[in-house]
Amino acid sequence: MSRVKENGPATVPSPSQPWWTWVAAAVLSSVVVLLLVASSYRGSDYNLDAFGALPIQNGGRIKPLDSMARTSLMIITTRTVYTDERGRSRPAIEWLLKVMTSRLNRDKAPALKVFRIENDQLLANLGLQRRSGLRYAVEEFQDKLGVLEEDAKRAAELKRQGKRLDPYQAGALELANHLQLYIQLATYTLPETGIFPPQKVEGTESQPVEKQVWTPFLSALANSREGQPIDPALESFSRVLGSYAQGKPAEFNQAVADYGKLMEDRVGAGLMGKLRVEQAYNFSNPLYSTLVLYVVVLLLVLLGWLLPAPWLRLRDIAFSTAVIAASLHTFSLLARMYLHGRPPVTNLYSSAVFIGWGCAWLGIFLEAFDKRGAGNAVAAVCGFLSLLIAQFLSEKGDTLEMLQAVLDTNFWLATHVTCVTLGYTASFVAGFLGIGYVLWGLCTPWMSKAAGKALAQKVYGVACFATLLSFVGTVLGGIWADQSWGRFWGWDPKENGALLIVIWNALILHARWGKMVGDRGVAVLAILGNMITAWSWFGTNQLSVGLHAYGFDQTLASALRWTWIGHLALVGLGLLPTEWWWSNRAETLGNREPQISKGSVKLAKH
Repeated sequence: MSRVKENGPATVPSPSQPWWTWVAAAVLSSVVVLLLVASSYRGSDYNLDAFGALPIQNGGRIKPLDSMARTSLMIITTRTVYTDERGRSRPAIEWLLKVMTSRLNRDKAPALKVFRIENDQLLANLGLQRRSGLRYAVEEFQDKLGVLEEDAKRAAELKRQGKRLDPYQAGALELANHLQLYIQLATYTLPETGIFPPQKVEGTESQPVEKQVWTPFLSALANSREGQPIDPALESFSRVLGSYAQGKPAEFNQAVADYGKLMEDRVGAGLMGKLRVEQAYNFSNPLYSTLVLYVVVLLLVLLGWLLPAPWLRLRDIAFSTAVIAASLHTFSLLARMYLHGRPPVTNLYSSAVFIGWGCAWLGIFLEAFDKRGAGNAVAAVCGFLSLLIAQFLSEKGDTLEMLQAVLDTNFWLATHVTCVTLGYTASFVAGFLGIGYVLWGLCTPWMSKAAGKALAQKVYGVACFATLLSFVGTVLGGIWADQSWGRFWGWDPKENGALLIVIWNALILHARWGKMVGDRGVAVLAILGNMITAWSWFGTNQLSVGLHAYGFDQTLASALRWTWIGHLALVGLGLLPTEWWWSNRAETLGNREPQISKGSVKLAKH
């Protein structure tokens, strides 16, 4: 056996992990999280935190103004911060305030560069020059709004007819939608949005505040002009907006405090406390910190493989950091469940968060029993990629959105959806272990036959787990479909995708049982399973047909296509002859006995 193989990742370290590795991981994780949270703080003379915690009814749920501000700005500019006129990075709630007071102070909101425009032809038609950041203010192209409106109308009609939009048409329609959202915020005409909860009437029993219909700002204003009693909340909120438009921080802070007390009397201290929790969750953004921690774990794993010095204990520190990252991931998941009042998976965004969580803990479980670094790598890579996908999906709107009527059942969300998503999770983990097998054996000299066999056994074990969960989840989905739609199976694309995962995982198991494939074959089949799982997760949504036709996105479809291309390339590498694999060549050379000439033997005797 060669020295490089003895020092490579195939070596299993001592099972005992010293206590100081946990301390080192805790310190490292704390520094990363604190730096990320501190970097998101933006000071102001105005009490923006108190204003952001004020309630509003929007999109079918009661949320803090901070959530509406972040969601709206994310849709428009793909970020939750903006750059003000002095080049400073400022929070979304400040942008929302400027938009809401833009008719009182016209010099604030229209000059903010928040509209992202990428298409060169659209930039030229609007009379704009391409700049770094690709963000522009309304006042820069307001004289071209008529041209944009006409192009957007034509694009909307083509989309309604089911025709494919070219990049210019897609860009024009997207910008028009963003402008419409901006105008609705500025004019208080955002659909399904109420600002003032009904006043309590003594001696009468009212509905829970979450089920009441709140009064929009313009409706309350119109009622006051028609001679009806003026809602005290309207007067108080008007003072908040007026003091901000006039640039009076002290008056603004007092008006916000007064309005907050009024809202607490109407909606209750419990709901206001929940809104503050959501605001704190938005500010700390624990999922982003978790994403960065997964990158740290991956770097530690790679360093542990490249620098196999036992006294560094890099693999142990990576394992401890992975546990901390997965624990923070768990906290984020539980916080979302508390805020939404639902099981963990309710939409595409939450499915990405949940799959990343499951992959991380499954990788940690594998690493706990066989400390070669593979489990840490799977936890880091899968957790990072899943949260990266979630980060992209968060640009589409509120991630705690109200559910469609057919999904409004916690029982089936907690059973069928969770079980199927765990099946996705296990399938992805098996696939990434398969990728690790191919890259480790082909591109490094460190994978011995014993180490490769151990990794293939992990792939097989996880595939067993994936088969069980996918099958049970698919059957539960059929029962739910029978109750909701009157049929157990309808060959819907999403149903077909779930069935494909079950069939493919079963194929892996039977191919192994029947000795039709060896360790390398199991790894290659698991990589192909990633393609099928990705298709079931996202690909079926891109067909725009069936009862599960939701979440279509051109960028997502393109990303799925490149994912398939990348996995097919990995399959091709996995099918290369084993004589070409670096590990196989290194083991052959290491096992070769040294040849001694006859002359050397005679010399040794003398």
